[in-house]
Amino acid sequence: MSRYPLVLLHHSGGTAQVFSGLVRALPDWIEPVPLELPGRGRRRRDAPVHTAEDAVDDLAARLEDAGVTGEFAVFGHSMGAYLGLSLAARQERAAGRARCSVLFASANAGPLAAKPLFDGDPLEADDEEVLRVAGRFGGLAPQILEHEQLRRHAARLQRADFAVCDSFIRTLRGTKTESHLVVCCGTADVFTDAELDSWRLSSAASTERVRFPGGHFYLADQAEAVAETVATRLAALANPAALADPAVAGPAVADPAAEPALSGADPARPGLPV
Repeated sequence: MSRYPLVLLHHSGGTAQVFSGLVRALPDWIEPVPLELPGRGRRRRDAPVHTAEDAVDDLAARLEDAGVTGEFAVFGHSMGAYLGLSLAARQERAAGRARCSVLFASANAGPLAAKPLFDGDPLEADDEEVLRVAGRFGGLAPQILEHEQLRRHAARLQRADFAVCDSFIRTLRGTKTESHLVVCCGTADVFTDAELDSWRLSSAASTERVRFPGGHFYLADQAEAVAETVATRLAALANPAALADPAVAGPAVADPAAEPALSGADPARPGLPV
């Protein structure tokens, strides 16, 4: 790829469509690479995966299929933040693989501050329980809940994705990456500063927090601001040799949305990984 790849990983129950505004707002030197898990979008006929390990295996294969062979960045929203962390770490474990320079971890608590969403197996939860958990974060359109077929499909997909999230928390929460971390979150989202700060325990490199106006799906209204943050951070943190044209990105500038460097994480309050 001649432009700098930005891999986009969606939330649970979602598709790459959640990034449509961000894709339009990104500068030309950044190449959006939206990846979708099976069971949705263009892969709606494929059976969903149920574990984080299987999800990351699938994403690694999709990354290779997309032609990403050098350095790249990841923007993972909610569930996608955890999968992005696992994908970055997986790529680091094998010589010769494309490496993640910056992980934009969006709308989720640091893994070590999170607990599973379900006490038992999410795959055994009924539709009502699955949709109730999903409803904590909004994003379920009324027309979906009112239409029986759409409701069943939404519950099926959410159930599979919640199983992925819970398996990550139970088996991969200690994953650590060498990538820089930029933790993004809406000011009205459910996650506390302490939960967001705990992301610093998942990276051997720098970590910072950036808040945007809005809730769990702040991306819908803040695409331009997020795109500016992404471009600024990549210009500052990515390997200059990997940027197609570093001059296009310009010098790094202070971001008024940026908050102090992360410290003092308190993992006592459980995060909600969706």
